[in-house]
Amino acid sequence: MIEARGLKKVYPDGTQALRGLDLRVADGEMLFIRGRSGAGKTTLFRLLVGMESPTEGSLGVSGVDMGGDDHRALWQLRRRMGVIFQDFRLIKGRTARENVEMGMRVLGITGNEMRNRAEEFLERLDLTHRLATPVESLSWGERQRVAAARALCRGPSIVLADEPTGNLDEDLSRRVMDLLHEANARGATVLVATHAADVLARNNHRTITISRGSIVADTPATGGRGGEDA
Repeated sequence: MIEARGLKKVYPDGTQALRGLDLRVADGEMLFIRGRSGAGKTTLFRLLVGMESPTEGSLGVSGVDMGGDDHRALWQLRRRMGVIFQDFRLIKGRTARENVEMGMRVLGITGNEMRNRAEEFLERLDLTHRLATPVESLSWGERQRVAAARALCRGPSIVLADEPTGNLDEDLSRRVMDLLHEANARGATVLVATHAADVLARNNHRTITISRGSIVADTPATGGRGGEDA
């Protein structure tokens, strides 16, 4: 369960990124978050992963108080998360496959299983020819797909995907979204922040709209799996 109550985030320069946001996401739910750049989507994700703390209000993720000081609980929660950041956060000097493998190594997955999983996810994202390429030599869109593979091959119980298709063509966008839907079908709670019209058009899941740090619309799921029949 993810639950925010009166969630506010004000930065030192006075910028109010979130303004009393209330949100409840059930375990195993898939939620799309739409809004223009600067609406507060990325700030919400940074709070959800524990990179920042709320200024006011409360935020709980799977029973962990994200404004608290239980660092061990936060560490354990992060191990269960798969996060696709807008800036990717890949490790320079490492290949595409090594970056994906590192996402599993921290969970104790090693050897052939780790290698096979990494290659499987990279293949599904059309990166087989880039397995041994250092990430700094990849294009922006290729790095984005490596980041997606790293987040999802871990088998996370919570997935946070911040603009996961922003630099991709329609085919590659569908491939990433297929992996996100599959994670949700396996029971993961999946949050996708996007303003991509094509992704939203294929979506049948619950969608909230954020504007200036507040939720201005909450549209329920319409049934079926988003993207399946598009």
